Amino acid sequence: MKKQKFAILDMEETYAYNLMEYLSERQSVPFETMVFGSVESLRAYTQQSTLDLLLVSEKMMCADIRQMNIRRIMVLSEGEALREYGDCPAVYKYQSSESLVAEVMSCYARQEIMPQPEIALKRRVQICGVYSPVSRCGKTCFALTLGQILAQRQPVLYLNLEDYSGFATLLERQTVSDISDVMYFLRQNRGNVVLKLNSAMQKLGGMDYLPPAPCSQDLREINLAEWIQLLNELVSFSSYETIILDIGQPVGEVFSLLSQCSVIYMPVCDDIVSRAKTDQYENLLREMDYGEILEKSHKMVLPFCTPMMQGEYFLEQLVDGPMGEFVRTLLKQEQSGWEDGYGTGAGGI
Repeated sequence: MKKQKFAILDMEETYAYNLMEYLSERQSVPFETMVFGSVESLRAYTQQSTLDLLLVSEKMMCADIRQMNIRRIMVLSEGEALREYGDCPAVYKYQSSESLVAEVMSCYARQEIMPQPEIALKRRVQICGVYSPVSRCGKTCFALTLGQILAQRQPVLYLNLEDYSGFATLLERQTVSDISDVMYFLRQNRGNVVLKLNSAMQKLGGMDYLPPAPCSQDLREINLAEWIQLLNELVSFSSYETIILDIGQPVGEVFSLLSQCSVIYMPVCDDIVSRAKTDQYENLLREMDYGEILEKSHKMVLPFCTPMMQGEYFLEQLVDGPMGEFVRTLLKQEQSGWEDGYGTGAGGI
């Protein structure tokens, strides 16, 4: 998809370039970002090209800017209480870059409709499902490790669709917006879903993730059509090359959702009870004519994984430990062709 043009106009050069750098590092932000230090340089640019969004310092906002070839204008306010500047929305300038960008994207999303995808430029996006009929098999540790290692060479988005993800405690991080807010916005059909998603997006190591729903009931109320709509818009309009779905039990119509995946990683445990559960799951897929899910699924017993630290060091323990070694070996095998069946190791968390 052709990127929209986002400009920052501010006399504080360091501030403007730091904000531009932050935006450039966010792989999910669908903008080409540039900085202007004067109204004159901005005028010269807009005489030749259209800007989709301008973020302008309150001190530099003037009537001339409203006459330029700019589709949307937002004002960087130095007063926290200001939410509008004339007919332009305003955001507080001196908050964290993460909070500022989230606010800008949320506001901009409500004003923009989804463009038509440029089919000729559409690239292949791999949707990786991680699902298991067996509990405590290491599924989420595997999914997070897979995302971190893939993110070393491509843009990755991780979505956790579990009943209780525990991320607020595990990552020692509180978030204002989550996947429930994005799906509610999608239901309203009143703006650009990918931009709204960017307002809630967080960095998790090298990959992006959308904070999970804090209430399992919110997940249960999302139907298959809504999940498919979200995935289609991510494939059509985002820059991600891989989307990882860490799927839990409360997701409705789970078989139909798994059918949307390019590949399905299925951690299992090598004990008699776990084997019985896996057999029942696979037999049910055959009875319900979901044989393609079995064909795309790759069973594996994961190495024992017990990270001892929460917060920022949690992911490092996964990637640098036995789970990271397992995933790197798995990806190499995937490149050379799969040999399906049970792997080696013991069940983890």
